Amino acid sequence: MHFTLYIPTQVVFGQPVHDSIAAWLAAAATPRVLLVSDPLLIELPWAQQISAALEASGGKVILYTHVSSNPDVREVHQGLELAREERVDALVALGGGSVIDVAKAIAMLLTNGGSYTDYLNGNRRVRRRSAFLVAIPTTAGTGSEVTRSCSILDGTSATYKSVASPWMFPHVAWIDPALTLSLPPPLTAATGITVMIQALEAYLARRANPFVDPLAIAAIQTVWQHLPRAMTDGQDITARRAMLLAALWAGWCHDQCGGGLVEAISVPLRLHLHLHNGIAGALALPRVLRFNLPASPSAKRQQISTALGLAPDVPDEQLVERLAQFIQYLGLPRCLKDLDTAVIDYGWHRFADEVMQQTESITNNPRAVSVEDCRVLLAAILSG
Repeated sequence: MHFTLYIPTQVVFGQPVHDSIAAWLAAAATPRVLLVSDPLLIELPWAQQISAALEASGGKVILYTHVSSNPDVREVHQGLELAREERVDALVALGGGSVIDVAKAIAMLLTNGGSYTDYLNGNRRVRRRSAFLVAIPTTAGTGSEVTRSCSILDGTSATYKSVASPWMFPHVAWIDPALTLSLPPPLTAATGITVMIQALEAYLARRANPFVDPLAIAAIQTVWQHLPRAMTDGQDITARRAMLLAALWAGWCHDQCGGGLVEAISVPLRLHLHLHNGIAGALALPRVLRFNLPASPSAKRQQISTALGLAPDVPDEQLVERLAQFIQYLGLPRCLKDLDTAVIDYGWHRFADEVMQQTESITNNPRAVSVEDCRVLLAAILSG
C-alpha cells in the first residue's frame, strides 16, 4: 500500500466573511483583488456587502462575473486578460464549484503563463504556485475550495478536462454557512448529491486509502442525515453547516483518490444535454453503484449500508434501492424521462464511447468497465 496526500489549504470555517475578509486581505498586502463570481449571485445583497467590505479596506476590487454553470476555456481567458490588465495581486472566488474552478485556472495562469489550452493538451506543466486565491463557496457541492484541480470545458475537443497540480490549491477556503441559506431547494439537492457522489466514488476507488476512508464515510453519513433538512428548511443553519463540512471532506477525498464511473458517465450528459453536474450524477449513481458493488470489499459495502441507516449485511439491491429512494425524495430525476429534455435524437452509442474516453475515472473505478457496460447503463438512464 502506498499513497501521497496534499493538505495545504488554510480553512477558515464558520467565521462571517463580510466581517473579516477585508481586514484579512489587507494584512496579506493584496490591494488589487479580482473578485470572480457569477452574474446572478453578485447581485444578491450579501454578495454586494462582501464586495463593499473589500472596497472599504482601501484596496481596489475588479469584478469578473462572466462565469457559467459549465465554464469553458473562453471564460478563463477573458478573466485572465482582465486580471493582467488590472495587475491584480490576489483573487477572491465567490460562488459554487464552477466559479472557484475558473478562479483557480486564472490564478494558475497568472504565475505560470501561457494559455489554459496549453495545459489541457499537456504542452505545458504547472511549475509555480498560483497567485494568491481565497475561495468562498456558496454551495455545499464539489469542494473545489480544497482541491488542486479545475474542470473546464475544452471547446476544441468537446469534453471536460481537468488540470491538476499541488501548486493549484487555493491558499484559503473561507467557509461561511450563512452564505448558503438563500440557496433554493432544487440547487441545494443537486449540489448536495454531488457531495454524496464524490464521497462514495472516492471510498470505492482503486486509489482509495485508509487515511481518506473515514472522512468519506463521514461525508456519506452527513449527507444522508442533513441534506433533506437543508432542502426542506433552507434556514436550518445546523444542516447548512453540516453540509459544508461534508463538502470539504468529500471534495478533499475525491481530490486525493479520484472519481469513477459516475464521474465518467456524467461528462457526456453535461456536455450534450447541458445538465447540472449534480443532476447528471444523480441519474448515474444508483445504476453505477449496482454495477460496482460486486467488485467492492464486503467491509466497505457494510460501512456504506450503515451510513445510510441500514443493517450492515443487507443485500446489495436493498442498498441500491435505498440510495435511489433518497434521490427521489430529494426531487432529483431517476431517469431522463423525468426531465423536460429532448434526448431521442442523441447518439447514445457515441455517448458510451465518450464515457470510455474518461480514462482516469474509468481505470480508477473498482470494477473493470467496457463500452458495452456503458451502453447498458446509459440505456437505463434514458428509459428508467
